[in-house]
Amino acid sequence: MKSSLFAFTCLATAMIGELVQGQTTYEDGPDGVRYRVTRSVVQRSVPSTEYQTREQKVYRPQVTTEYQSYQQTYLTPVTQYQWEPHLRNWWSPFGDAYWTHELRPVTRWEARPATVQIPVARTNWVEETQTSQIPVTTYRAAQAEVVSREPVSAVPSGSNLGPASSTATAVASRPIGGQQLQSDPPKGPWGNAYR
Repeated sequence: MKSSLFAFTCLATAMIGELVQGQTTYEDGPDGVRYRVTRSVVQRSVPSTEYQTREQKVYRPQVTTEYQSYQQTYLTPVTQYQWEPHLRNWWSPFGDAYWTHELRPVTRWEARPATVQIPVARTNWVEETQTSQIPVTTYRAAQAEVVSREPVSAVPSGSNLGPASSTATAVASRPIGGQQLQSDPPKGPWGNAYR
């Protein structure tokens, strides 16, 4: 198993190296210059985003109210009427004292049991299924060809290739950046070779 995996890794590395290194050919251009043309194929990752439908389970709270019965004792007033005797005119020296009876209320507190309903809130978590669109980005490998041209030989000086070759030679002999002026110092070890 390990040997086959090692062989596959070596083969893949060699193929990638060959793709990156590319293929080199030599071509003659219309101006008579020979070019080394290198064509290489490189792998590039191209992103692609698409929306996928996903279902997920969520829980939402659902509040319900229930009533529970409780026993409690409360005090309530109880009023009764009683006859009360009163001695009248006992302080008067001119008359006789006498008794009277009056009906008066008498209130007392009594403890009585009672049943009360108390609301109790209860939270239940209800499962639901939600559908949502989620962006998913995938990468696919795409091949791109890179071509580079590098001149390897100049046009021979004695060749008769017509006006196109003389123009190319004149352009090739000019210094980079344009013509050199008389007041410019010499460029390089050749002195005034560009004049």
